[in-house]
Amino acid sequence: MGNYSVIKSVKDAHEDGIWSVAWTRRSNRIITGSVDDSVKVWDSEDLTQVHSLHGHQLGVVSVDSSHSGQFAVSTSLDSQIRIWDIAGGNLMRTIDAGPVEAWTTCFTPDGRQIAAGTHAGLINLWTVETGTKEKPLDTRGKFVMSLAYSPNGAYLASGAENGSIHIFDVATGKLVHSLPGHSMAVRSLAFSPDSAILITASDDKRINIYDVHHASCLATLAGHQSWVLSVAFSPNALHFASSSSDRRVKIWDVNQRQCVHTFEDHQDQVWGVAYNDDGSRLVSVADDRSIVLYSV
Repeated sequence: MGNYSVIKSVKDAHEDGIWSVAWTRRSNRIITGSVDDSVKVWDSEDLTQVHSLHGHQLGVVSVDSSHSGQFAVSTSLDSQIRIWDIAGGNLMRTIDAGPVEAWTTCFTPDGRQIAAGTHAGLINLWTVETGTKEKPLDTRGKFVMSLAYSPNGAYLASGAENGSIHIFDVATGKLVHSLPGHSMAVRSLAFSPDSAILITASDDKRINIYDVHHASCLATLAGHQSWVLSVAFSPNALHFASSSSDRRVKIWDVNQRQCVHTFEDHQDQVWGVAYNDDGSRLVSVADDRSIVLYSV
């Protein structure tokens, strides 16, 4: 089992609540997005601030980093998508998505495109290099609140306001699975490193574990006392993390399907969790404006 401890925390890391976090691969930076309109880049070793990226006019809803560790993407309530060079802290491209056309965002595994969910149930796709919009994917459903690509690049999963989950075949753009199981909004999804399992976090206080290939629910995990806001799969494939409005961060054993540790270091709802490259570290961000770094 892991040695579960807090390595460091930064209070008032932003001037308002922190809604999203990503941990870059290779370059080992932590990216945070806040209601204070800013995106910040942190050194993951000691949580010193490397860059503060400004330009969004309203709160930053979502951040992600490309698999190369070179670029970050951010979406905001201002309807803008911004692509940043992480090393230099420079703005590379701004895409005007249009009102409520870009909520949660993520890079494709090859880094060539970004996807963003919309209020109308569409998933918009943009080419990073040109900023051109591709043909959207249609969930034929409600507001798309969460997105995740499978590490092998084959699937894109989306979670909606009404609890529905859809899995698309990336190559064809076709909807291949609709997964039942949640009764309220799905805030976050994450694939296992081998792309075989999908975990989902919902306002119904539950975490579901799905077999991607068979589109079946393997388990439903209870433990959080309120909305589950974020889930992240450890690169070691043995554990995943979750965070919640109950102010807690939990570590779960994938095979035993039970919680093995609970952190209680935030004073407000915890919006995001992310692992480092090898799964030895975890970071969380919350409405209390703080960032917490853990050994897991």
